[in-house]
Amino acid sequence: MFKKFFQATLAVVTLSSALPASAAVILSSDFTGTSGDASNVTWTENDVSVTNTLDPQDSSLNSLDLFSTYSDVFAVDHNLHDDGDWFVDIFVSVSDMVQDIALDFLSLDVSIFNNAGAYQSVERDLSFSLEIFDGVSSIFSQTATVYSGDSSTATSGTESVLFDLDLANIILNGDSNYTFTLTASGIGRGTNAGFDNFLLTGNSTALPSVSVSAPGSVLLLLASLLIMSARLKKKS
Repeated sequence: MFKKFFQATLAVVTLSSALPASAAVILSSDFTGTSGDASNVTWTENDVSVTNTLDPQDSSLNSLDLFSTYSDVFAVDHNLHDDGDWFVDIFVSVSDMVQDIALDFLSLDVSIFNNAGAYQSVERDLSFSLEIFDGVSSIFSQTATVYSGDSSTATSGTESVLFDLDLANIILNGDSNYTFTLTASGIGRGTNAGFDNFLLTGNSTALPSVSVSAPGSVLLLLASLLIMSARLKKKS
């Protein structure tokens, strides 16, 4: 009985240690139901959770409104040229049930709007940036140009431009908190900006159930099995 019990236990430990990490959507939102109210944002979360209500702010930390024109776009009512940049923080807490998450990429559909909240029909200068903070330390920062023009010429595709960033070297540790800061900026004749279809992907690594490579852990396991075997023999 002891031999069979030991073999079964060892098989469970080995299987648990060998389970591969699985690629997944870590965090996403299509902002359905927003309708000008940032508190209505809902998230799809896997091994992470968003712990704050999104609050877009200007450089003086004043909270900004969203255009109520759209029920499924995070469109900020703030003219970048006249009033400066805006940013929004996303506070992300990583589950204590995972060892870490190796990120893959982040993508957004970025749009520009006129002061009435309608999609721009002409091109305006716009840049978007992402910075990731581990506490107060920045572990990633990158800015990408979404629109480089500033003209009265009508352009195609102004409703949405894919903004994606390679995050392949970024690791989020389990049971830790991070801040994802998105910033919109523009020069020249201004515009308003917003985004949709937030998608963060990566690979989660589960916590090892038992480290069978550690001599101390093996001895502890064997001692537990011997005690259990002795109790079983005594009962029989």
